[in-house]
Amino acid sequence: MNTPNKRVGRPRAYTPEALEAKFEEYVEWVKANPVYINKVSAGEIIAVPTQRPLTLVGFCQFAKISRQNFYEYESREEFSDLLTHVRVAIEADQLEGALCGQYDSGIVARVLHLADRQDVTTNGKAITAATQPVSVVLDPEAAKIIQSIGKMTVAVKE
Repeated sequence: MNTPNKRVGRPRAYTPEALEAKFEEYVEWVKANPVYINKVSAGEIIAVPTQRPLTLVGFCQFAKISRQNFYEYESREEFSDLLTHVRVAIEADQLEGALCGQYDSGIVARVLHLADRQDVTTNGKAITAATQPVSVVLDPEAAKIIQSIGKMTVAVKE
C-alpha cells in the first residue's frame, strides 16, 4: 500500500549543505592543483604552474554528478540559492582570470556566452542574391580570348 509520505525513487546524493561543502572542497582542490604549461626559456622546456580555472564541468566531475543532475538540483527550491552562488563564483573566476590575462579571453567569452557582435553590412536584414543581371562590356580581343578558353560564352558588342 502506498502512503503519501513515502518517497519513491533513488535518494539524492547530496543535501544542500553537503553540496555546498563539496563546492568549497572543489575550490580548495583547484587552488592546490595547478595546471602545468610547458614554456621555453633559454633553450630549455620548463613546466610552469598555472592556476586551474573553476568550471561547472570540473565541479560536476569533482562531485561525481552529471551536468544533468546539477540542473535537476538547480531546479529544486532548496538548492536554488546555493547553485546560483556556485554559478556566480565560477563565472566570476573565469571572467576575472580572462580580464587579467590568466585565462584565454576568447575561450572564456564562448563559455560564458559573451559576444561583441556588430552588423555593419546589412543593418540586421537578410542577405539576398542580386536580382539584376550583371552586364560587362569587353573589348573584342578580350572576348575572343575568353571564348577560346571555353570558360564562358561572351557576347561581343561592336
